[in-house]
Amino acid sequence: MPLWKDLIETRFDTLHSSTENKVMPLAEAVRTFVQPGMKINPCGLHSRPGAAMYELCRQFHGTDPRFEYIGLGLTATMLPLVHLKLITKGIVSFAGDGYPTPGPSPVIVRALERGEIEIENWTMLTICQRLMAGAMGVPFVTTRSLVGSSLGAELPHAFREMEDPFAEGGVTGLVKAYNPDISFVHTWASDPAGNAICFPPLAENVYGPLAARTGVIVTAEHIVDTDFIRRYAHLGRVPSEKVLSVSRAPYGSHPGGYYARGAPELIPYGNDYDFLKEHRRAQRDERGYQRWVNEWILGVADQDEYVEKLGAERIEKLYSIATPESWRPELDDFCRDNQNSRPAGAIEWMVIQASREIARRIPLHHYKTVLCGIGQATLATILAWHALHDRAYEFAVMAEVGIYNYDPRPADPFVFNYRNIPTATMLSDIFEILGLHMGGDTSSCLGVIGAAQVDRWGNVNSVRMNGQFIVGSGGANDVATAARETIVVAQQYKGQFVEDVEHITCPGARIRCVVTTKARFEKIDGDELVLTGYVAKPGAGEEESVRRIRELVDWDLKVSSDIERMEMPTNEELMLLRSYDPERFFIGKSAQ
Repeated sequence: MPLWKDLIETRFDTLHSSTENKVMPLAEAVRTFVQPGMKINPCGLHSRPGAAMYELCRQFHGTDPRFEYIGLGLTATMLPLVHLKLITKGIVSFAGDGYPTPGPSPVIVRALERGEIEIENWTMLTICQRLMAGAMGVPFVTTRSLVGSSLGAELPHAFREMEDPFAEGGVTGLVKAYNPDISFVHTWASDPAGNAICFPPLAENVYGPLAARTGVIVTAEHIVDTDFIRRYAHLGRVPSEKVLSVSRAPYGSHPGGYYARGAPELIPYGNDYDFLKEHRRAQRDERGYQRWVNEWILGVADQDEYVEKLGAERIEKLYSIATPESWRPELDDFCRDNQNSRPAGAIEWMVIQASREIARRIPLHHYKTVLCGIGQATLATILAWHALHDRAYEFAVMAEVGIYNYDPRPADPFVFNYRNIPTATMLSDIFEILGLHMGGDTSSCLGVIGAAQVDRWGNVNSVRMNGQFIVGSGGANDVATAARETIVVAQQYKGQFVEDVEHITCPGARIRCVVTTKARFEKIDGDELVLTGYVAKPGAGEEESVRRIRELVDWDLKVSSDIERMEMPTNEELMLLRSYDPERFFIGKSAQ
């Protein structure tokens, strides 16, 4: 055979596959590579490294590893780490429970009261930016978030404000780079060398794994050959050079789901909402939560036994709810049982009034996108989306984890509703959604967020009230500081609308409107919220309604000369709203 033919045959005909084999049981990987005192990053993609976190619990419970934790949040499968006292510091944007409604977690509250953990409060975008800077090898990156907030003021070791050197009078924020020691990533598939693929949306993305000084522990639904990875190279996020080990972990994101599309070998599964609700109920009592941890983590040998304990019926249901049309039977059941609509409750009034305000402001100011927070903010945005689509006005709804321009699917009000993902026109990550499409220089975005407390200047507090930790900013600070303007949707009680908030989580400069269960407040000519609309109780006139609202506000409230009595919801608005929240997680009890 001529030399050139032999060269082609031996050198070029077959693609190279790595001879490295990093495959090992997850228990061995944790035992080999995780050391006490490490800075750990459970990487939050659409998947979560639940199996890896449970294995950490098994190996380190009863010890004092004093891990420092950085990630988007301490919630769901991360909370056992707090309960077992494995983490002494959490660098997060959210610490609490997220499903079915966001709120404080008794696990976090107990740990804080006993001084077992320190929570360092950041935002979704700035967590990603810190890890990105660490991966890039630069000491810091600039940000629009945190500027002018209590969050920024409480972080002098890692956040600074400085004059813009290129624009006189401008101010920019600087966030310090962060490098974890080790990161954990759950992927759809990896080859033995550690080349791994992950489907978007990517949320935090892989900045943490790329910044990790020791490396990455990969868990994967499937371990495949390198030819498989090459077929889906456009989904490649984790390169083998960063990987310490590869461990097979089926359903390793549970109780979270994992999205896939266009890869017939990878069958997506949905979020296990029943499991999440059981987990939340278990947290109420410390002994009860210990029993839950014993049952589902410490008393289970490994991920295979965990999957066996979940059972075939539960797993089959997760596959079923991951199908795009799985909302139909749920909605059919709801509609059949709700033929006679009851009158609107107070929260339903609020959501519908907020949706009308959103629908009014979007075309008025030519907004092209809306970034909405969890709960009532999402529901109000969805109703506005329907109202404007009926008028042939287009705008894109965005979810901060990386879902752009989706058609909101009914029967599930969760902002990260799995069924919304296949309807999106783009799937990306937090940096792109919050940093570019919401807060970019040429963006035209309206923000809609919730709040625990609001003051007369529109400042929002979601971190601390009466000295007690709430949940943290999440993405709210990012939205309020960078969207063109922001609307707040919040229930109104005495002590909730104050002269000055205890903690400025979100500066009020760009917050132009607040809609509550009682009223609508707007900034008309200045920086102060003015009463411009009211919800009247049956038989109550304007004077009586305004008096009641004043009693719930801790400042000398100004009233617009053009104050409006807000119109009651229509039956169509009510039915549409209820079709999105049939279990009434966010809209409360209906009026009798």
